Amino acid sequence: MSLHAHVRSAMSAALEAAAERQVGSIGLARPDLQGKMLRPQVAWAAAPKALRASSELASGMLAIQMVHEASLLHDDILDDADTRRGRPSGVARHGVAAALVEGDHLLTSAYQVAQDVGSPAFMACFARAVERTVAGEKAQGRAMGRWLEQAEYLEIVSAKSGELFGAAVALPVCLSVTDHGVQRAYALGVRIGQLYQMVDDFLDLCPRAESGKAPRQDYRQGKWTWPLEHADIQGFELSDGELTHRLFAGTDGGDSAMRRGLGVLTRQLSEARLAWRDLHPEDDAVPALLDEWGKMALAALEREEASAGSTSRAATRIAEPRRAVREQALSLGPPEAWPEYFSRHSRSFHLSARLFPAEEGRVVAGVYTFCRFTDDLVDQAPELPADVLLDRLEAWRDLVQEAYDDHSTGIPLLDRVMGETRRRDVPVRYAHALIDGVAMDLRVTVYPDLEALQDYSYHVASVVGLWLTELFGVRDPWVLSRAEALGQAMQLTNILRDVGEDLRRGRLYLPLEVLEAHGVDPDQLESAAANGAPLPEGYPAALEALMAVAEEDYDRAMEAVPALPDFFQRPVAAASRIYRGIHREIRGNRYDNLRQRAMTSWSRKIILGGRGLWELRGARRSYREQST
Repeated sequence: MSLHAHVRSAMSAALEAAAERQVGSIGLARPDLQGKMLRPQVAWAAAPKALRASSELASGMLAIQMVHEASLLHDDILDDADTRRGRPSGVARHGVAAALVEGDHLLTSAYQVAQDVGSPAFMACFARAVERTVAGEKAQGRAMGRWLEQAEYLEIVSAKSGELFGAAVALPVCLSVTDHGVQRAYALGVRIGQLYQMVDDFLDLCPRAESGKAPRQDYRQGKWTWPLEHADIQGFELSDGELTHRLFAGTDGGDSAMRRGLGVLTRQLSEARLAWRDLHPEDDAVPALLDEWGKMALAALEREEASAGSTSRAATRIAEPRRAVREQALSLGPPEAWPEYFSRHSRSFHLSARLFPAEEGRVVAGVYTFCRFTDDLVDQAPELPADVLLDRLEAWRDLVQEAYDDHSTGIPLLDRVMGETRRRDVPVRYAHALIDGVAMDLRVTVYPDLEALQDYSYHVASVVGLWLTELFGVRDPWVLSRAEALGQAMQLTNILRDVGEDLRRGRLYLPLEVLEAHGVDPDQLESAAANGAPLPEGYPAALEALMAVAEEDYDRAMEAVPALPDFFQRPVAAASRIYRGIHREIRGNRYDNLRQRAMTSWSRKIILGGRGLWELRGARRSYREQST
């Protein structure tokens, strides 16, 4: 369960250098740096590139790894383990006494290494992580031989397996200028470590998982793990055959206990992936790691079901989402048909897109069709349960990754769009982020504040502009930040236009904090949308406040349009002004976006597009002046 090879390679060099320094300075017995080293790798993935060359980061990673190595030595003593990582364990090689002393030396020396980080915030995180790791091991020992509630199990694994991950994710934040957001980073790391242990516990119950340790070791030792609850197993007296039957046999043609457990695990991995992308949008390594964990669990389950000849719905559950998504995607037809799909779903943007030259217009049509189709996977099937739609989104994600990895999917949209994305060296994270955003519509129905809404808007709108901007060769962070702002503005305008329609679908995107500030109760909006009740008194002011936020982002975005390639400038300027013109229509409808949809006429769009081109001339002059 490792990260990308390039992440490990770069991190390993820094860690080796740190180990060399510490071996000489404190006489430390060299720690074993041949394992997975997931905790240092996660810290490395969380760190900005400018920080990765620092000795402070390397010292922090080494200290965390040393604690982990010490815990492994102590685990081997407690478990009387003969092997570790396919080799004789420290206990087997040197005996209990020597292994215990070596583990203690690693643990105590880790504090001296951690001190070299020079961050009080990190020392606080590190000390907590070490204490909670030991406390988790003690709690697990006390729980041996008895059935646990899920909450107690999660508390134990969060401590024994999660806390060091928490310190790892928090390490780069502790080294930042303000060390703002340490607790959020730490909590996310704990969650990732918890999921790592949950995957490990799942694999432990799959004898054919080839996890590198004796299968079902935890069950034989009387350690209760989370998949047992799905099989309603409350004791440790079952034979191997009975355990296999309870775990992998379906009931009345239904899913097996492990299949149900995998569904829970997959959802949680997806949520963690989304949380990581929110905190580290530039990193693909950890989301890929979480995907790998899910695939390992699925592969292990499939091997067990195939061996057991399971009669559950497993095959259907695996194949059905992929089949449904494939059929839907194939219905889009060849690339020649995409512009029609494009124009049918976005008249405003399609008008400005006509300003692209033919070849660049083809690229835009492909990306937009991909984005629109991904959204339609949820919006065009409101009758389906959320879990079915989430399964389809995950099937789509897998197909996206296959296409990006240069494996033909047989779906023209994916093979063309993702192939071009790969060839132009644009990261796949934009496609994954969009899928995460669409999934949010199945999990989130209200947004507490503007920050939460902007997070959603980044996923469903900003990534589109960022994707196109990088496809056309622009990598300047200043320009990309303006592309992100334009996506935020356009999405907020769309939200303001569609409030009534969204309410009827059970969704409210207007931030509750803004509504509350203007004395607007969401229940009043639902009543006005459904029953024709008067608009709340403060509602126009709330809309004006949100339009002001969007218009500020439109202005910021326009500053960077002259930095785009020439062929890209005019369509973006026109689209920006056409979307912004929707605000005028909302005002013209007396702010009643609950019962009326603000529509911009074709002739009005032409005028607005022209105004956008005129504004571009001024933006170009300002850009030239600032550049000279």
